Amino acid sequence: MGINGIKRKERIRELLNSKGQVSVSELVSRFSVSEVTVRRYLEELEKENFLVRTYGGAVRKENSISSEFFFGEKAKRNIEEKRGIAREAAELIKSGETVFLDTGTTTLEVSKLLAQGSKTLVVVTTSLPVVSELSRNANVKIFVLGGFLRRELMDFSGYFLQDEIGNFAFDQSFLGVDAISAEKGLTTTDTVTAEMEEAVMDRSRAINIIADFSKIGKVSLIPYGKIKEMKKEKRIITDPRADRKELEKLKKLGFEILIAR
Repeated sequence: MGINGIKRKERIRELLNSKGQVSVSELVSRFSVSEVTVRRYLEELEKENFLVRTYGGAVRKENSISSEFFFGEKAKRNIEEKRGIAREAAELIKSGETVFLDTGTTTLEVSKLLAQGSKTLVVVTTSLPVVSELSRNANVKIFVLGGFLRRELMDFSGYFLQDEIGNFAFDQSFLGVDAISAEKGLTTTDTVTAEMEEAVMDRSRAINIIADFSKIGKVSLIPYGKIKEMKKEKRIITDPRADRKELEKLKKLGFEILIAR
């Protein structure tokens, strides 16, 4: 990268530190360069762990990943609700199926139940805690999608995971979310997770969103998944504390709603 590129990246850092967010169009106008060039700068700064790219721009990344999203912290919250959701989810899984379990504290609870059961399954995952649980059950074959280790979430991540996912056809996928609402759909905090889960949904016969009440009706940073256009078997598995009005709106978008007992 030439001296001009280095200076532009430093200017982007300054803008993000002062404003918190920038748009691609703003940077194109400011630097008199192409959109492709601006997006390359943003991609490089994201790899340097300074920002998170969004649709049309970027936002400053606060302390890498906020501690509230660390796996250990998340595992402590709403644990009884998560266990109820996990019981409901595990009952949907039939012997002989190939299922995807994503990274998440609720999917971890699902894996604990599967580890104790007798169903013969193939489970595909990116989560080390899920692998640890399922490894205790010889009836479960485990395929781990590889990538860079995210220690804060104890999983593997990377854009190339999509190529591996393309080799599978999932009977069911079980996906945790940062937030889901009828208005904005599925939303998360990073583009890599969004694109990976979109790839999983594309390869799944049935899609199960497992989300406790704190995720229902909420909106996070990056939208993905296009749930309004999704013409597949799709469910939301949640707990009795979830907003019923929001669930009714989601039901109108074609979701089956299952409330944990």
